[in-house]
Amino acid sequence: MKQLRLFKIVLIIAVFVQVFVACESFPTDPPEKTANEYIYEKFLDWYLWYEQIPDIDPNGIESEEALIDSIKFPDDRWSFTAPYSEVLKWYQSGEYTGFGAGFVIDSDRIIKISLVYENSPLGRNGVERGWKVLSINGFTTNEIDSVNAALSSNGEVLFEMEDHQGGLHSFTATREAISANSVLYSEVLNVDGHNIGYFVLNSFIGTSPDELRTVIDSFNNDNITDLIVDLRYNGGGLNNAAYQLVGMIGGELVKGQVISSLIHNDKHTDKDVPTTSAYDGPVFEAQNVYFITTGRTASASELVINSLEPYTDVTLVGSDTHGKPVGMYIFKVEKLDLAILPISFKSINSMGYGDYYNGLPVDIAQTDDLDHNWGDPEEAMLKKTLDFIVNPALSLTQPTLKKQQVLQFEQIQYKGIHRLTGAY
Repeated sequence: MKQLRLFKIVLIIAVFVQVFVACESFPTDPPEKTANEYIYEKFLDWYLWYEQIPDIDPNGIESEEALIDSIKFPDDRWSFTAPYSEVLKWYQSGEYTGFGAGFVIDSDRIIKISLVYENSPLGRNGVERGWKVLSINGFTTNEIDSVNAALSSNGEVLFEMEDHQGGLHSFTATREAISANSVLYSEVLNVDGHNIGYFVLNSFIGTSPDELRTVIDSFNNDNITDLIVDLRYNGGGLNNAAYQLVGMIGGELVKGQVISSLIHNDKHTDKDVPTTSAYDGPVFEAQNVYFITTGRTASASELVINSLEPYTDVTLVGSDTHGKPVGMYIFKVEKLDLAILPISFKSINSMGYGDYYNGLPVDIAQTDDLDHNWGDPEEAMLKKTLDFIVNPALSLTQPTLKKQQVLQFEQIQYKGIHRLTGAY
């Protein structure tokens, strides 16, 4: 299938998940204005749909979040504000304060763990992807506001969980500073003569390129024939890291080629410049590439796929992606510790395509599977991909799969910095 000084970081940030932000950070004047005044001014200047902003008194709105809700374009699901210090820590080193896990709600209204960072409060308690969360401080999904409040609190929180074998676990944990790794898992799987490199990439942050180079070295030592990139929960991150992954996968096919261009509003057309792949490091030496995606695959992840499609065949397995071909710049008001992130541009690939607001469609449909851990060949999405690699005729013998209704897990309502991390 196919003026303001710039802080030189290009991001694709996540909100619903992490969202697509080509980010440059902009210092502002001392806080002689209110936070709402700064937000309103930046939106009037940089917002992609600035013509749609109503003429209002920003100080007449009670909160920063309510102000953005009142002025943003109806289709904008992503513009937001957050503490600048927290945004910076996350994108530089993956640092945030929390318990170290992602939480989702399945079709039976049961909370399950979608991912765990090993060096975290929940990771040290042995929690694994797929465990059931029976209650948090005694609350279940029937009291979801209380669950969210507990996960955002600074005190001890009581977790009651059930593991894959039905064993019960009860323990308390307190939020702490976590340095999240963006590569959650990697392994070479040998299936019917195919050496298949498989890795799970959860975000694009400052440490991602070094983590990915380690994976490349490991995979190439095992002479992989196929590559599976699992982006099912990857909501975005740094644009520069995404561009490097395009180079790592595309190799000579994309080297020196235009892979993406940004389109701004008519006040900032001087920034409408193409991005040429300048990556010159080790690459994945695989003949075929497959992406595992869901509705939480957003922004930088979608950018990688969309940028590669003009140059090489890619196959998507899972469910259609989130649909965020637009991005934000980070404007900072340092003395207010405020980061303002309005949608400021649209991204297109070298063929001029970028209208995937409904997501990038999958070739082979499959539901997410929280009953198996990462790398388990019986995990539904990985199994479907492995089956397709071994038998490419799968897509021809099951032509209705592309239209199959795919179940999406409901995400816990993340607040603040957790809207970027996709985890508490």
